[in-house]
Amino acid sequence: MIQDFSKFKRFFAFGCSFTNYAWPTWANILHQEMDAEFFNLGRRGSGNLFTACRISEANNRFKFCDTDLVIVMFISEVREDRYID
Repeated sequence: MIQDFSKFKRFFAFGCSFTNYAWPTWANILHQEMDAEFFNLGRRGSGNLFTACRISEANNRFKFCDTDLVIVMFISEVREDRYID
């Protein structure tokens, strides 16, 4: 368990609506305990495949390093991801 957040310069949160919604979520509450740049990349209605792709895209763009805190909230395996044209 992390007790000292001072080493983190950036905080990345990934997941579904439990991560990013119209009101504060666990990610927003945790960010209040930190002095770090915050990237909430969760998306309402997303499944695990979308979340995994979003993590890969963020890593390509931001180049995660030792001073980054990356937390992923995966959801139940019964939620589906669907591609719609």
